[in-house]
Amino acid sequence: MLELELIKNFAVALVLGALVGLEREYAQYRKRGHDYAGIRTFPLIALFGTLIAYFGDRFTVWILVVGMLLIGGLIISAYFITRDSKHLHTGATSEVAGFIIFFVGMLCYHGELILATIIAITMTIILYGRSVLHQFAQKIKKQELSDTLKFAVVAFIILPFLPNQGYGPLGIFNPYIIWLIVVFISGISFVGYIFMKWFGEKGIMLAGIFGGLISSTAVTTNFAERSKREKGIYKALVLGVILANGIMFIRILIEVFVLNRDLFMTLIAPLLFLVILTAVFSYILWRNAKKAQGKVELTSPFTIKPALKFGVFFAVILALVKIAEVYLSSRGVYIVSFISGFADVDAITVSLSQLSKSSLAIETARNGIIIAALTNVAVKGGIAYWFGAREFGRIVIAVFSVLIIIGIASMFLI
Repeated sequence: MLELELIKNFAVALVLGALVGLEREYAQYRKRGHDYAGIRTFPLIALFGTLIAYFGDRFTVWILVVGMLLIGGLIISAYFITRDSKHLHTGATSEVAGFIIFFVGMLCYHGELILATIIAITMTIILYGRSVLHQFAQKIKKQELSDTLKFAVVAFIILPFLPNQGYGPLGIFNPYIIWLIVVFISGISFVGYIFMKWFGEKGIMLAGIFGGLISSTAVTTNFAERSKREKGIYKALVLGVILANGIMFIRILIEVFVLNRDLFMTLIAPLLFLVILTAVFSYILWRNAKKAQGKVELTSPFTIKPALKFGVFFAVILALVKIAEVYLSSRGVYIVSFISGFADVDAITVSLSQLSKSSLAIETARNGIIIAALTNVAVKGGIAYWFGAREFGRIVIAVFSVLIIIGIASMFLI
């Protein structure tokens, strides 16, 4: 039985090496890489790593040391030989991949097949996405890169050192939870911003969808102003606003799913119904809207200042909800939800998701989130009506009014 397990580990190492080697062979064929190694060499490197791990485990650890030095020397020599033969400076991507696949082979011997597979597949995706990644890097501005580094410090250096306990009356303020939520919400914006940068200007519909991941209110404001300048495409702009608003409902569901599964099960029916209704309206408008290119001018979500503002806002909302729940029961929570919906839906969503794990009733949290979402929809309808062209505002108000009425009904019927 041990021999069969060992054979399986060796076979997995060969397959993973072949996967990376296939990509490198394809890159050579497409003239995107040099001929250091391909579909034969990478499986052999993975097999060598597995054999070294096997002999090191059976005999002496010095075999591991000698094996790593040997493969390191061979790969470094291959790099310099290839560079000198081409008479130019080449990258070391394939060489680094060779080192990694060697250690993947060692992981396979020790039975860490899942980890080895994840590493090999991730590495293959990175290697294959060379052109896309380079194009994405070329589009990043200096300020965006600087803000990304700041966000990395906030997320991966500051967060682990914050105390995870409540402070103040009723244990209102938990520094770790507050900062974790800042990182979580900013992460959603980060993904949305990457999509916008990756796909570029692919039409108003995509701009509405990806912009909704960052801020549906920003999309509404931008498109409302644009509807006055470009009246011929107002239906397409309405479509973008409605799609961005629908993405807000989906974003709420994702946040609640991550934070509180029990609350998610009570929210999925009413919010999913609103998403479906949004899809129906979007389809009708899509059939009538003319093709148009467009984008939303959104600021980078990496900036630390908005993240800090959100953290303060979240802490205040969390405190108000706790106090209202203690002294005013469910009515106080609904008042806070209504007020917070004028500014932001994410803060009240994550606050109620956290509190409903312990002190707050699930039904109260569900209704509070729906109230905040519908209030936010009403605010965006007002923005569209007051800042947009007349036809644009009328359609948005009509669609959002239906969503609000259905949303209110769902609180009592679902």
